[in-house]
Amino acid sequence: MVINAQGNNEAHSTEPGTALLLAAAPAGKVGLIDAVSVLPTLAAVPPGVLTGTAAASVVELADPLDPQAVLTRLRTAAAQPGPLHLYIAGQLHLDHRQRLLHLALARTTPSTLRYTGLPWHWLTGELTLRRPHTTTVVVDLVADAEAWKHVGAGGLGLGHGTSVFGRVLPPPPRRTTLTPTYLRAYADIWRTGARPTPPDLHETAAAHAGPPDALFVALGSGYVAAGAPSGGNARAAGAPAPAAGSGPPAGEPVGPTPTGRPAAAEAAPAAA
Repeated sequence: MVINAQGNNEAHSTEPGTALLLAAAPAGKVGLIDAVSVLPTLAAVPPGVLTGTAAASVVELADPLDPQAVLTRLRTAAAQPGPLHLYIAGQLHLDHRQRLLHLALARTTPSTLRYTGLPWHWLTGELTLRRPHTTTVVVDLVADAEAWKHVGAGGLGLGHGTSVFGRVLPPPPRRTTLTPTYLRAYADIWRTGARPTPPDLHETAAAHAGPPDALFVALGSGYVAAGAPSGGNARAAGAPAPAAGSGPPAGEPVGPTPTGRPAAAEAAPAAA
């Protein structure tokens, strides 16, 4: 189960919110997940439901090509003062040279990952600049073999003051393409008219989506993971497994937390 502790992002629900829907994965043999298939379902949800606010705007990025363009849209969304909800479907890869996580984009290949993928620390850098406890990130990701080990050991690193819910899957068998059933469960629940709390929504989606070997993340401002939905691993990615009946402190960041905005050199890696 997931325990709802004191304090959450709902405290700012009177402000207009922003939802950024990002779904991306390479085509062909490199693709591990049909990420964009979830966008029509999410887009059918009223904007205010996506953000938990009375008024909201939605930005949708379907299979973007350029990491700089994604960073620009992310930076614009993160600059808004109201609640920000990021919904991300895609796949993670590890840069073997610098050992950094990247979200693969539409034209990412193993050899061009550093130039065509979105560095995960760019995302972290933008979110750490926001007012604490106004940001929620919901992920439905699949990781390649190296990224899976990295996430299990070091987490997603999205920083203090950011609520994180989601599922990370290990690499699938060859010639298998996964689907973002965790995020689709969110949309299906909302479309019934139900409005559960974020922890309850996560627990229901995790139980529906599975599988048992997934890493489930439920951590952030006021939320503590305890137990394992659907028999899976419910600890925070990269955090030590909690003792029985306990969980990580509310508000503890998921994994190491880079600080500050990405430097110009990071934001524009040189071409190969």
